[in-house]
Amino acid sequence: MREGAIAAVPSVTVPVIWSVLGYSFPAGSMIVGLLACFMVRLFITFDTPGPKRWVLDSIITGLAMLITAVWIVEHQVDLFAALGTGGGAGAVGTGIITFFKRRGQSAIDALDAALPGKPIVPPEIASALRKLDQVD
Repeated sequence: MREGAIAAVPSVTVPVIWSVLGYSFPAGSMIVGLLACFMVRLFITFDTPGPKRWVLDSIITGLAMLITAVWIVEHQVDLFAALGTGGGAGAVGTGIITFFKRRGQSAIDALDAALPGKPIVPPEIASALRKLDQVD
């Protein structure tokens, strides 16, 4: 009889809380957020046409995952918000790459124009190189 009464009581779910470097956060939210971020970055990397830039993509993926982890720790988000945070941070990584590639190319062009005595790259070679670096 006693066993039946115990089975009738609904169980209480207690989230697992991890602590790293003195910061506590829900383990489930962290796992969901980091996996979502990683999967979005992996999808974007494989979906991009042309040669893969593994070092650059790895750095941006690491940065996006770090941003996701910090956001989850700071805001103590639930599972669904962690999913959105990870996916969003992973998707923003593409914008980061595009932004810095354009800014970097502008800086290189300005430096090329400012340095006297530097050999000039023929326009046909420069245009071919720019076509290779274009992002769709």
